[in-house]
Amino acid sequence: MRWFFIEFHFILISMKKIVKFLFILILSATLADGVISAQQNDEVVFYKHLALSAWNGVYYGLAADFVFEVRNEKAFAAIPIITAGTCALVPLLLNENRTMSSNQLTLTGHGQLVGWAHGFSMAAVFMGDNIFDSESNAKVAVGLGAATSIGLGLLGKSLSKTQSWSEGQVAVYRHYGLFTPMVGGFLTGTFSEDIRVYGASTLLCGAGGYLIADRINRGDNFTRGEIRATQALTVLNGALGLCIYADAASEDGPGEEFRPGLIIPAIGIALGTVLGQKLVKDTELTPRQGLTTIYAAGLGALIGSGISILVGSEGFDAIDYLIPYLSGTLSYAYIVGRYKKGNVLNPQTLLHNGGSNWNFSLMPQNILLNNSLEKKGFMINGRYAGMQPVFSASLTF
Repeated sequence: MRWFFIEFHFILISMKKIVKFLFILILSATLADGVISAQQNDEVVFYKHLALSAWNGVYYGLAADFVFEVRNEKAFAAIPIITAGTCALVPLLLNENRTMSSNQLTLTGHGQLVGWAHGFSMAAVFMGDNIFDSESNAKVAVGLGAATSIGLGLLGKSLSKTQSWSEGQVAVYRHYGLFTPMVGGFLTGTFSEDIRVYGASTLLCGAGGYLIADRINRGDNFTRGEIRATQALTVLNGALGLCIYADAASEDGPGEEFRPGLIIPAIGIALGTVLGQKLVKDTELTPRQGLTTIYAAGLGALIGSGISILVGSEGFDAIDYLIPYLSGTLSYAYIVGRYKKGNVLNPQTLLHNGGSNWNFSLMPQNILLNNSLEKKGFMINGRYAGMQPVFSASLTF
């Protein structure tokens, strides 16, 4: 493990220079945002692509430092900066029109992100528990992760140009490409600790996620905003599942023996996606509205976290995650209902159900009827009639 501590030492020495560069990069992007916001939308997307390319370039440079054993302090800090600049400069020079579709940005970024996970998963399948036992194996894993990230990023860019997918269809592919492997990973953890199984699960569930997305896109037409709203509920329920598992597997619980409990966050993620899609289906949410649902859920959960700190104990109890979950969900439900009311419902429908998914009926006359039924009874087709409801409520998805 000596080589690991050497690498960590170089990372600490050069971190100040890298952080300084990243701070300048983020500051420049923030200042430029006010300028490019007035430009055409496709040009805004192009500059977002440049920022994303530079960000990924930093990671490719750090991977190069590790794989090629860069020991010089200056070179260690300079290589990520050079790769970041190169990754942003190449598309700038090759795209004179400064135009790019949203699908190209999404698919390219998605490929670069999941490429790291798929690359490490392939290395895990090949090398098993020995993946980080030696410096040479670790180099293979990191190098394969970087190469796969670059390769899938290029594949995503190619698909965005050759496939006539809508923004909503691309969002569906991205959602299932990210969250299906997570569900598979948690399910794998319930019965195995073998890193080869984890790697295979990530690869298989990743492919399965895209197949599921393809089937969904054939039958439903989700907008990009609707999928963003679905992601918000998916994250909320997944986080709730993780907190429940952590609470149950704490020091006061069964600990390591509670591995089957990993199915809880898996169910949370899956259930959040299914419910999210049913709630937002046909709401015609715009991308901005979908992003607002994410902000609403996050800020609602943040408020709930503050409340749980005030009323909770010093330990980690159910109240510490149930209050943030409920406040985030209520905030999410309010904003989705508001957008659905404004985007979809016509005046006649609004008059019928009050502009809500809830259908509530109050029938006080049944109180008198039930009193009569209780005393005298009433027969219909030879059978005594049961008590009648005083009120009824239903929620339509």
